[in-house]
Amino acid sequence: MIGGCDHEVAIIAEVNVCNSEPWELPGLSEIQSNDTVWYFFSPRNYKYSNRKQASRTTKAGYWKVTGNDRIIRAAKTGEQIGKKKSLVFYNGRVPNGVRTNWVMHEYNPTFNFHNQRDFVLCKLKRNSDDELTCEEGGSSSNMASDFPNNVTEEDQLEEFLGVDEGYYN
Repeated sequence: MIGGCDHEVAIIAEVNVCNSEPWELPGLSEIQSNDTVWYFFSPRNYKYSNRKQASRTTKAGYWKVTGNDRIIRAAKTGEQIGKKKSLVFYNGRVPNGVRTNWVMHEYNPTFNFHNQRDFVLCKLKRNSDDELTCEEGGSSSNMASDFPNNVTEEDQLEEFLGVDEGYYN
């Protein structure tokens, strides 16, 4: 609160990422730019009301989890503050979906605010077709450091959140 007035700064849009296809999401970003990375706060969708299994389907396809969750730790204390989950978008339905070049990282905090819905921070990225071919072929792996713009944005976000990439497990 500044001068008795509440001020809200909208930098990251609140968007249910499963209500849109990945190629539609950049248009929903608060900041319109030519970046290849976009951030969103998204409410968690659950398949069943009594379970914590996430539903990540859209009208055209689904987000498939790849790899293991990575633990995020606070830079100063080393305390676990969240988890990072990597996902790839597939057109179609399981098991016949076709892999696309859309990648999303979900950042899920370990703490809960009472009386509030679960939200995740989503980092959406569209890889080039060349990167998709290399990843599928397994001959090359791309690091975030290969893409200078992404590193800068990720570093800024990590600094804002008080996280250090070295603390991912």
